[in-house]
Amino acid sequence: MSVLLQQFWDLIRRYPLVSSCVAVLLLLGAANYYFWDQRHTLARQHDEARLYGEAMLPVLASHTRLTAQVATTQEAVELIERNLVVESGLAENLGYFYKLETASRARLAQISQLNAQVMQGNPFKAVPFSLRVTGSYPQLIGFVRALETGPRLARIKDYDFTRSDAKAGTLALDMTVELLGNK
Repeated sequence: MSVLLQQFWDLIRRYPLVSSCVAVLLLLGAANYYFWDQRHTLARQHDEARLYGEAMLPVLASHTRLTAQVATTQEAVELIERNLVVESGLAENLGYFYKLETASRARLAQISQLNAQVMQGNPFKAVPFSLRVTGSYPQLIGFVRALETGPRLARIKDYDFTRSDAKAGTLALDMTVELLGNK
């Protein structure tokens, strides 16, 4: 053993109370540093949780409004899905236009369903229809309005107004309409 270590060991034996107090002091200092570091870590986590809670407070305050908006959105999606056209359901598809004819009092002179083109990556497809509607100007506008505001999502691709009968004052409306449908 070295001389310095031997002198240190003799000093500890000569003053046991002081030596034990120094050892306890060193142990308590290490424990104090550990707990001080833990306190800072917990304080930082507490601050983050408090800031998150303060950010969530406006969201929680508007929870009922958000719930109502989600319910309204779900109802709208269900309504749209219920009113999608099925390309193979020709009778039902044409029946939709005949209901519009009855509501507007215009006359469907010609109606035919065209072939739909499928777009890649789109869950829906546009089912086109070719229509010839005759009637007075207010009747034709009523038909177009009923088509636009009806439950089915429709897009008028093109249209053409012509005079059908000059004496009777009737007009003819030729149009291509696309209804939103399932793939």
